Amino acid sequence: MRIRTFAAAVAVTGLALAACGSDGGGDADGASASSGASASTGGRANPDATVTIGAVLEPTSLDITRTSGVAPGQILLGNVYEGLVKRDQKGVVSPALATSYKISPDGRTYTFTLADNAAFQDGAAVRAADVVSSLTKVIAPNSTNPHASDLASISAVASPDPHTVVLTLKERDSGLLFNLTGPAGVVVREGATGLDGHPDGTGPFRFDSWRRGDSITLVRNDAYRGPKAKVARVVFRYLTAPNAQNNAVRTGQVDVGVISDNDLVEAYRGNPKFLIAEGTTTDKFTLAFNQDRGPLADARVRHAIRQGIDKDGLIKVLGAGTRIGSPVPPLDPWYEDLTSIDRYDPASARRLLAQAGHGGGLRLGLTIPNIYPQSIGDYVASQLREIGVTVDLRRVEFPAWLTGVYTKHDYDLSIVDHAEARDLAFYVKPGYYFGDRSPQASDLAKAGATAASDADRDTALRALARRYSEDAIADWLLLGKARQVARVGVTGYPTDNVSATYDLSKIEVAKS
Repeated sequence: MRIRTFAAAVAVTGLALAACGSDGGGDADGASASSGASASTGGRANPDATVTIGAVLEPTSLDITRTSGVAPGQILLGNVYEGLVKRDQKGVVSPALATSYKISPDGRTYTFTLADNAAFQDGAAVRAADVVSSLTKVIAPNSTNPHASDLASISAVASPDPHTVVLTLKERDSGLLFNLTGPAGVVVREGATGLDGHPDGTGPFRFDSWRRGDSITLVRNDAYRGPKAKVARVVFRYLTAPNAQNNAVRTGQVDVGVISDNDLVEAYRGNPKFLIAEGTTTDKFTLAFNQDRGPLADARVRHAIRQGIDKDGLIKVLGAGTRIGSPVPPLDPWYEDLTSIDRYDPASARRLLAQAGHGGGLRLGLTIPNIYPQSIGDYVASQLREIGVTVDLRRVEFPAWLTGVYTKHDYDLSIVDHAEARDLAFYVKPGYYFGDRSPQASDLAKAGATAASDADRDTALRALARRYSEDAIADWLLLGKARQVARVGVTGYPTDNVSATYDLSKIEVAKS
């Protein structure tokens, strides 16, 4: 499942991790750092430092192979666990546990050469058998991995020798390498158990402890084959209330923190003790429509709802965000500005509702996880009231949202942050909680996945995104903006696209 499982940060960034970087160290006025900044402490870093990060939503499990949502992967992926390949903030794929790979001319065979010195936390060498076991479990018919669809194109995994892994595909898959960088592609030891409470990976950090309801601690893996992490310990401390986050940052209880109130963030500007960092994200705050019951099966009702919500007004209320008009953020190669579709037009919205037989009014439920700012749901309900739609707003804990909305499809409208990059084809997945049921959409998704070139892929997926918007399968309220606050002296944090992966290895803390 590609849904962000944590609260919106600083007007809808949604960061579960409080992240910060600076552009060459920032200035003394707490000015915003540039996107992607990763400052160095200039040789004055403290390798024994502990960094405490104010996080929002605690994972329900640390078993990345069985747990939905991006929260476990955000903490563990690339830090504790690795795959054959990895990706950077911009989505560029490079080798990880594999030192190199080759793709056959027909695009159906991928051959990976494994690193000689990769090891698990206890020093046991990573074997080809571990890779084969990990990926075979994902693609098995009875797979319990919630990300199994990412690797659905793989028909077989084999190791012709101890240093080689070969993936055979059913058909060409233009997204396979990218998907292998996600949770579906992590390599765990063959026969490993107990991953819920004790992850065992190969990355630059080792899992240390989990105080449920309070914090998760990672420590540097000094046996890591690559560059060593620059701090000894990272603690993720869970603080769900915005005021609690703000107080923790102000008082130094956490070194970096996420604060969901824009006014609170702006209060740090000009304070020489703190930096504000900004970056872009793939956080698509999505208003889902349940097309399988009631009036939302009628496209006119869905278009009316989209036209009845002023997204610019919502962004102003929240203090940050960008209109996108589709589920594709600008970071994805097939992005197209579709904000002209279903522009804000309350008069047209009322006419569409009347044409659909709801001129006298309509009542719908709206379910939203309580990890998001209350103002998002209140704003949408207020806007829809103006066009004759009465909204029964229901705020629930995120696990309840997963059960009721995502799994049981028991909802009319729902708002959630879809955080993962390149998740466009997910909306044609059978049984998904919302999506485009048309054969044409499935054909476009398949054309994108099996394209022989990036240009052909981008053309197909651009057309798919347009179809989603023109069919009003959902509404995309805004794209979140990453804004975080950290104390001066803590540097090295990524600032872009930090929802699903968050590289901790470059964090530095200046010596006092």
